[in-house]
Amino acid sequence: MAASISTNDGRFQPIDRREAACLAIGSLAFAVMFSYPMLCDVAYLGPGISGWIGSGPVFSHLGRFPANGDWDLFTQLRWVPYFTIAHFHQLPFWNPYKCGGMGMLSNPESSVVTPSLIPYILFGPYAGLYIEIIGHLAIGFAGGYVLARVMGLGRVAAIVGAVVFPSSSWIYLHLAVGHLNFLPAFYFPWVAALLLISIRRREFLPAAIGGAICALTLTEGNYTFLYTAIIIGSAALMIAIVNRSLWPLVYGLAIGIFGLAFGGLKLIPMAQQLTVYPKHTFGLEMITARMISHFLFSRNQDLYRVTGAEFLFSEYGAYVSIVFAVLAVIGLVSRPVKALPWLLSAAIFISFARGFTGEHSPVLMLRYLPMGENAGITGRYLIPFVFSVGVVAAIGTDFLCSKFGTMGRRISIVLIAVGIADSWVVGAPNLRYLFHNDTAQIAPSPEFRQYWVASPGNMTEIAQANMGSVNCQGYGYCDVPEGPLGYNQAGYRGEYYLLGAGTVSQTLWTPNRLGYEVNVPSATSLIVNQNSYPGWRLSRGSGELRAERGLIAIKLPPGRQKIEVVYAPQHILLTFAPTIVAAAALILIWRMEAQN
Repeated sequence: MAASISTNDGRFQPIDRREAACLAIGSLAFAVMFSYPMLCDVAYLGPGISGWIGSGPVFSHLGRFPANGDWDLFTQLRWVPYFTIAHFHQLPFWNPYKCGGMGMLSNPESSVVTPSLIPYILFGPYAGLYIEIIGHLAIGFAGGYVLARVMGLGRVAAIVGAVVFPSSSWIYLHLAVGHLNFLPAFYFPWVAALLLISIRRREFLPAAIGGAICALTLTEGNYTFLYTAIIIGSAALMIAIVNRSLWPLVYGLAIGIFGLAFGGLKLIPMAQQLTVYPKHTFGLEMITARMISHFLFSRNQDLYRVTGAEFLFSEYGAYVSIVFAVLAVIGLVSRPVKALPWLLSAAIFISFARGFTGEHSPVLMLRYLPMGENAGITGRYLIPFVFSVGVVAAIGTDFLCSKFGTMGRRISIVLIAVGIADSWVVGAPNLRYLFHNDTAQIAPSPEFRQYWVASPGNMTEIAQANMGSVNCQGYGYCDVPEGPLGYNQAGYRGEYYLLGAGTVSQTLWTPNRLGYEVNVPSATSLIVNQNSYPGWRLSRGSGELRAERGLIAIKLPPGRQKIEVVYAPQHILLTFAPTIVAAAALILIWRMEAQN
């Protein structure tokens, strides 16, 4: 049974069960092939594949977390939600293991409100991590193929649309240093495809579903939500102009509204955290056109190559094989109108990637957006730029196939094979750097306690040892106060203590809820060695919750009683409200449009 998809030029491209099955198999095969280098040992620092691929796979890698660059930051943000749910049976709202205690759901880099958390719960944190990586690569491949088919392109061209974006070096460079927050970029093609379906069918349901998928670019990451908004806004605007219709803008706006509503589960607490703990603006540097050409077309995409810019090469590399670049030029020249929506987004992203070119730099416009100053390193805008190039390359391939018939298809297939092989050799080998560093294991603590370490590069292992790292410097949140003390620091009085006379014992410890039994002869305060933050409240006992030198404090009256404090911020209910409304609206739209 075929599911016909109407396209802007009036053609139909059916995707039947056989094609869908082949796509599923091809997507998984692509993901496994391009992720294979993470099973290889690091043999040397440098580009190329000789010297390490011949050693064979090291399957023991799958039984541990990677260790290189920022990996520890992101594995800790995966392990804590897993452990909070699996061991304490609580929702991961608070993270006592990081920076002396800070929000988990509200952390911009966290990935909690997402189906990607399910494999962690079902199969454990290590298997869950690699399922997340391979799954997203497959999602990106399949999405590019579907987008091309929705656009009316043939199967061969759709393969180009599938491979260009996920085969580019950007993802393997970012994964080499642990930047899991860029995996949601693989939802770009799915959201774009649903926009085009809504425009063609004049239905809101695909746009509403696209908004739900768009929300994942926020709940699984941060920057990719902005990239998606630019892609969808540019495509909707150009299609509206070409078609002389406002409907594309309406459907694009619908995706944005549903995306914000479904993403409210993270957006609202994240906005609060960035207000309480501002993230400093960083990464605003000047990048020349010559540098960008190296980032895109140099075949030396090794993580440790000299960038000529401020940061490691992982922040800039986004290799596009010369084969795919030629196909993109053909698409731009042969079918400029069809390429126009993607050309606009490409122009925006390349101008942002230039960074600071003067007081009127395009990227400075982002500061007028809510939380826009947290947009980060400008070289990262090459990621969505490559996506746009991939769509135009698919258009060019379709021109070759339709213009030159069988010969055109054969030439295209050869070019695709060369482009895939070239991209694999250039970008994917960076995955062998996942295990570049060794991480010292920490002796487990029988009771939770805070721990200070000079170089906080093993926060995951500290958390697994039932301790929290109070030193957060260099981990993106330098404004998180360091009021809590580690047990190995001078002045440490315990994880809880009274300021005055009396006795106190702990009766409950979980990430979100703490319990104590106190007996004090006169009014005093109970201090908890964690950061005070909006959302902590007294759920049992008499007293007043407040902050004491930045720590959680409960002002107690005289007497014996049991005290419980819980992290349950009022905005939790507020975050669910827009999501519930969006889900109800999606169901209503589905029922109404199904009747027409």
